[in-house]
Amino acid sequence: MSIIPLITTSLKGFTTFWALLLLAVSAAFIDKSNGVFGSGAVNNSNFAAGNALIAGSVFFLIYGCVSLYFIFRKPDNIFISVMVDTIMFVIFFIYFLASTAALSTEASFFSRWDSVDSWASLGNATVGLGWIMTFLVLAILLLEVIYTLMHFDRSYPTWRTPFNRLLGHGSTAKAAPAGISSAEMTAVPQNNVQTANATNTQPDVERGTTPTAPAAATPSTGHLPPGAAV
Repeated sequence: MSIIPLITTSLKGFTTFWALLLLAVSAAFIDKSNGVFGSGAVNNSNFAAGNALIAGSVFFLIYGCVSLYFIFRKPDNIFISVMVDTIMFVIFFIYFLASTAALSTEASFFSRWDSVDSWASLGNATVGLGWIMTFLVLAILLLEVIYTLMHFDRSYPTWRTPFNRLLGHGSTAKAAPAGISSAEMTAVPQNNVQTANATNTQPDVERGTTPTAPAAATPSTGHLPPGAAV
C-alpha cells in the first residue's frame, strides 16, 4: 500500500475510533446534565446538541466500520468509491459542524462551572472532541477530493472507483480520451477495410500501369527439322 492510501485508511480508522470516544463522552455529558437540570430543560436548550453528537457518532461509527471492512475485504466495491466517500463526508462534516457549533454557545457556561461539577467538565470535553471530529472529517474529505482532481480526470468512471484502487490502477477513463471508449480505440472502421480491399483489387489499367506482356518463347538450340525455312 502506497503512502496516500495508507494515510487515508489510517485517518478513517482513527476517525472511527474518535467517533467512539465522542459517543462515550457525549453520552456521559447528557446523562449528567439530565440528572442536574432534568431532561426537559436539557432538550429545550443548546445542551440538546449533545444528543445530536451522540447520534452523529453512532452513524459515523457504523459507516467507518463498514468502510474499513470493504477496504480490506472487498476493495473494488462501489460503497467505498470516491463518489460515495465525498457525499458521506460532506454530510458528516455539515452535521458535526452544526452540532458542535450549537453546543459551543454554552462553552462559557461550562467554563464557569467547570471546577464545581463534572457535567460542566464533560460539556467542555464534548465540545473539544466535537471540533476535532469535525476537522478530521474535513481532512479526509479534502484529501480525497483534491488529490483526485489534481491527478485524475473528472469523468464518472473515476468518481465511482474506490480511492485506494484509483491510486493503484487508475480508472478506465484514463486509458482513452474523454468520450472515446476502449472498444472504439481498438476497432478498425469497416469503411477503411472496404476501401483498402477496393484499392488492392483495381485492375492495372485503372491504376495507370501497363500490363507486362509474356516473354516470347526462345527457340531451342539444335538442328532444324527438314524443310524448315532458315
